Amino acid sequence: MKQTLKKRGVQFFFGILLCASGLDLVAQTPRPLSKIYLQAGAGGGTYNSSDFDLGLKAVLKNKWSMTLSYKGLEMRPKNLPSDYQPETGYVFFIPYTYEATTDMSLVSLTAGKYFSLGKHFWATTEGGLSYVKGEKVNFERTQSINSNILIAASTSSNYNSFKESKSTIGAMFQADVSWAFTSFMGIGAGVYANVNSIQSPVGFNIKLLVGKMGREKKHK
Repeated sequence: MKQTLKKRGVQFFFGILLCASGLDLVAQTPRPLSKIYLQAGAGGGTYNSSDFDLGLKAVLKNKWSMTLSYKGLEMRPKNLPSDYQPETGYVFFIPYTYEATTDMSLVSLTAGKYFSLGKHFWATTEGGLSYVKGEKVNFERTQSINSNILIAASTSSNYNSFKESKSTIGAMFQADVSWAFTSFMGIGAGVYANVNSIQSPVGFNIKLLVGKMGREKKHK
């Protein structure tokens, strides 16, 4: 599933590059876009999650913002039994732990308000819809088994896990704070929450921004 998430992320990245090239032509005209940039980030959140994020954000006349984004997550299942014990062991005396995890991908379109915080600082708050594809994990109680073969040993989990893929529509909410340190590059930090029927993560991201930053000119 991790390879699938990476493949989807690459496909989405090339998709938003095409969108960016089209929107950049619009941005060259004196009309709608004051900022347009690609953003890539990573972070974590609830359910011991880790995630990566790719997106395209546009700011319209320094008033409104819109984002098309892809987020891939790996996290602990929400229905993990309270007495769950992961598989543990060692190979060549190197210890390992294998825990049940669930993967999720979110393709979101959000829109909201832009706020100027200074000459090169700004914030956005957005909400919208997501297409959610994730895994539901079912657990079945079993007996732990110990094994030992000289250079390797293991103790199996006390639960067998079975995954099934599901998809649904969710609601995405996010807020970002960004800083443009050049005319074409910046950094940002953000928080997000996605509400859906499979599993609802809440988390944060640190992001790199590349594109038209729309830095304000100095006033004389």
